[in-house]
Amino acid sequence: MDILKVRSLTKSFDSIMAVSSLDMDIEGGSITALIGPNGAGKTTTFNMITGFLKPDAGRVFFKGQDITGWPAYKVARMGLVRTFQKVEVFGGLSVLDNIKVASLGRAMQGLFRWMFKYSSYVREDKKAVETSLRALEDVGLKDSIDKPARLLTFGQLRLLEIARALATGASMMLLDEPAAGLNSVEVEDLASLMKEIRSRGVTIFLIDHDMKLVMDISDTVIVLDQGARIASGRPEQVRTEPRVIEAYLGT
Repeated sequence: MDILKVRSLTKSFDSIMAVSSLDMDIEGGSITALIGPNGAGKTTTFNMITGFLKPDAGRVFFKGQDITGWPAYKVARMGLVRTFQKVEVFGGLSVLDNIKVASLGRAMQGLFRWMFKYSSYVREDKKAVETSLRALEDVGLKDSIDKPARLLTFGQLRLLEIARALATGASMMLLDEPAAGLNSVEVEDLASLMKEIRSRGVTIFLIDHDMKLVMDISDTVIVLDQGARIASGRPEQVRTEPRVIEAYLGT
């Protein structure tokens, strides 16, 4: 069953068409990769799906609900969360506190109902710590919970971002170039982590330029070129598609 449907999604910046009449269906519990040359419209697509950009036209449906143009915080509360190409953390906070911020975000929806109830605060804080510790254990960072986030390696920062997404209780995660800057060992660990997350029923939709990673872990690959979808299917089908080869290598 499809968890995400995109219909005729379109976005331009001045005279440049970034995404043109894009249709996509993402199956729940799958790993789907969105690939294409630089400037193909991949991140713009992610931004429109997750509420960071409003589309010029088209619709986005998540779990059957039209979320087109919703603000990012509301999309996240629905269980659709994302990471970014550029890792952003609270460098002065501990690794654990960085995750608690995400975990408490859902509880804070009812902030004004319980902000003066100390017992409610204690209960929610305890729950946030438990959720954060599980997320950090999932990504292999539990031994670093007290370390300031600014002292983590780049690879660990990537994992911290994924842990934050997990701590929200997301049912679908959009990962924007999660393997960027990682060494080969870290990429292998990332692949194993994404497969483990998928095994729990969480849908993963990723952008990445590491074609070995994409082809090894993806159930479906969607290819964009100049804002339009030019191919989609199983990795072994897409990699031999003439239009894909042309987009990457030229005629």
